[in-house]
Amino acid sequence: MACIPTPLSLSAGNEPNGALAPPCSTWHRLAFSHSISNQLALAPSQDTVQILLVEDNLSSHEHVRYTSLLRLPIEVLDEIFSYAKPQPSPDLLSLATRLLYRHIPALSLSLTTRCLETLVSKPSLAAHTRTWEIGDTSFLDASRKGRLSPTFFRLLQGALHNTHRLTELAFLLNGATSHVLLDAPFRLTKLTAYCDFDATFASWLTEQTSLRTAIFCGNFTSGVTLPSDALPSLRRVAAAPLTLACVVPGRPVREVDLCLVHPWSLSRDVLHKAIRTIASSTGPLDSLKIISHLAEPTETVLSALEAIPSTLKSISKLALHAVSGSITNDILAGLPPILSQFAGLKSLTLFSKNKSDALHVAASLRTLAATWRATCVSLECVTFADATYVHHQSHGWVTTRDLAELLTVREQSLQHHTVELCKQEVALDYERRAVQGTRESTRVLTSELLQRQGGASVVTIAA
Repeated sequence: MACIPTPLSLSAGNEPNGALAPPCSTWHRLAFSHSISNQLALAPSQDTVQILLVEDNLSSHEHVRYTSLLRLPIEVLDEIFSYAKPQPSPDLLSLATRLLYRHIPALSLSLTTRCLETLVSKPSLAAHTRTWEIGDTSFLDASRKGRLSPTFFRLLQGALHNTHRLTELAFLLNGATSHVLLDAPFRLTKLTAYCDFDATFASWLTEQTSLRTAIFCGNFTSGVTLPSDALPSLRRVAAAPLTLACVVPGRPVREVDLCLVHPWSLSRDVLHKAIRTIASSTGPLDSLKIISHLAEPTETVLSALEAIPSTLKSISKLALHAVSGSITNDILAGLPPILSQFAGLKSLTLFSKNKSDALHVAASLRTLAATWRATCVSLECVTFADATYVHHQSHGWVTTRDLAELLTVREQSLQHHTVELCKQEVALDYERRAVQGTRESTRVLTSELLQRQGGASVVTIAA
């Protein structure tokens, strides 16, 4: 068991030359995952930086898991470690540095600027970064109002060009900001982009041959196209209809999130055109999620949804996510004729943020799932806002919690059966040993009797 001595608090009285410890009030607790005899853990508090020396007595064959990780002001890392007594080993410092810079979370504009300065001045630190979220709510507001200076974009471009191992990027900058991405050395597997989908951005996308998941939230510039050989690895994409029309056709996309938010609305004409575009994926398409406001009448919503199976009959997953409005009882009741047209639909997901709509107050969601399966026999899983139901051959529709309990009972039954079998094996083994012992005793007695009878015969003949 690890032993944690009294923390060394680096307040003003403990610091060299009376210097104040770097402020860490906005960052979470940090722990390092590494099996070493003396392990250093940093526990930032409101006013001080506490350094804990943790004695690790685990053997080299044991592994330690730490669930808390990773939020410290990265530009003051070296200074923080300089306060440690005793000084941490170079190996530990290297490990901590790699962990701290591996994921850069969303920061405020001021902290992002400081971070960029560090990554530009120290490329070796930027080389550790794998995932990066650029921007938060205040950041987005500054981006919309044009408050980001040319100096900021130069710093951002320099930092991005140093992160050659980056694989996931959340680029939350609105407008024509994608020029900072051009010629960056990294090859992403996942991208979330709020910048305009313009010619510059499309040109940069041609470099991302490893991109598998893309979420495009920016405005689409009319007339922009992608070469047919661009994005050869793309498998999942979320975007508005015009962007999907540019990205999906001719590419192996298997999952699409269709975003019908302002200025788009959920109507049969809009959905029919979008579905025809999505169907041109070479995936083939397996999953469709519709994200939309539900302000239209029930008849309009159901009429729009009817356009899906007419073109995408073979998809196995369908989801409807209402960002506003309500999924009403009338909508739920009108789904069976639509679901009956799918050939192999296995999963249906309905989600709404309205806590008072039918998804949250329906008397029996289980009955709804059973009704829908009666018209769509391939349906195996139905997910509502607060529960997921799975079809079980013996028990019908059960929640995932019910299923876990059934599996637990089944496991206990199997364990009990195993114990009984072991007991039977022991009993049979005992019987086999007893029979073998009896046979051995019988053989010995028989041998002795034969010997006695043979001796008596010899005496008789001699006489």
